[in-house]
Amino acid sequence: MENREPFAQKVLDYIVKGLDEQAEFYTSAITDAEFLVKPYREANNTVIETYWNLMRRLHFTSKQIDSAVADQAARLRAKYKALKLGDALQLAASIKCACTEFFTNDVQLKQISEVNVIFMGEL
Repeated sequence: MENREPFAQKVLDYIVKGLDEQAEFYTSAITDAEFLVKPYREANNTVIETYWNLMRRLHFTSKQIDSAVADQAARLRAKYKALKLGDALQLAASIKCACTEFFTNDVQLKQISEVNVIFMGEL
């Protein structure tokens, strides 16, 4: 969204590859809430609008945080003691959606074995 290197082009290539392969993209309200903090703090309406437009244009499906996701998140947090609630909810949502990949900029999430975690720094 903010065109930061060295990740911007790599992330764009990753998304384009997914589009070419007709991948389905999922997100959750947790992702929205985490990503939008900085743009709202900085009153960066351009980044906010770009984010929402991208979610619509790529047809991201938003997985609701329901009791099944909460239960999966609790199981993850029981297994991975340092896992934060927000991360656990996002990972649990991806597991419940049967996602084949979970894309993140948090290298610590690579320890999660229940889903294939893709760290953008390794693209």
